[in-house]
Order: sequence, then C-alpha cells, then structure tokens
Amino acid sequence: MLTLRVTQAKPCRISLRCLSERNEPVSTRMHHVDLRYTKEELLTIFAVATKEDVDLGGHYNCQGGAIHVWSHPWNNAAVRYDSSTIGAFYVNWMEERIDRIETEEGFDLADLLHELAVLEEKALGDIKHGDYRF
Repeated sequence: MLTLRVTQAKPCRISLRCLSERNEPVSTRMHHVDLRYTKEELLTIFAVATKEDVDLGGHYNCQGGAIHVWSHPWNNAAVRYDSSTIGAFYVNWMEERIDRIETEEGFDLADLLHELAVLEEKALGDIKHGDYRF
C-alpha cells in the first residue's frame, strides 16, 4: 500500500511525497476548465471508464466525481508497481461539466485532452472536448 503526504505548495500546485520506498517529491498541476456535457453523456463516460477499470485491464479508475487515468493496466504485479496516474478529470455533477483536469509530473494538459478524446470516442461515438495528439 502506498501512503502519500500532501502539502499545498501554491494555488493549483500540489507537492506529494511518497512515504514508502521512494522519497521523491511528485508534483501535480490543476487546470481549471469548462467542458460542458449533458448528464447522460457524463454517465456514459463514467460507465465506459468503470468498464475499463485499471484492475480489469483498462486505464481508468473512477472515484466519486473523478476519473483517474493510469499509464498501464494492472495486468500483473510488476506492471501494477510500474503503473502511475498521468492525471484525472474532475466532474461537477451539479453543473454537468468537467471543471478541473489534474496532470501529474511529466504530463501536460495536451496529454490529458488526448486521453479525454479516446474516452469520449469510446463513450459517445464522437469527440466533444478532447483532442487527439497524434
């Protein structure tokens, strides 16, 4: 089990320090966005992300109003250890929108918008707010 201590460094920037084997600081960046969807679209996006959970060979993990995107599916213990989050999409259900995108260190907003395009195309059959990088 990985234990993290979170310390606020500046607004929209968080510094995490792993307390187990690695003692390296990890930085994340929060991007405030306004990506509007219908409630049905959001439910469909969450359904696809849940179906493609990282434990089931996918790249997602849904927790509350967030979809966390992982680098690798957890197909075995070695890959699970090497897998890390690349970021997350945070949903404001009352306003029916993604209002924040968090990017992990080494990844940028364009990486997460690419992942959003992949997820939207699977869930909605079209790309609404995401953007393919390649």
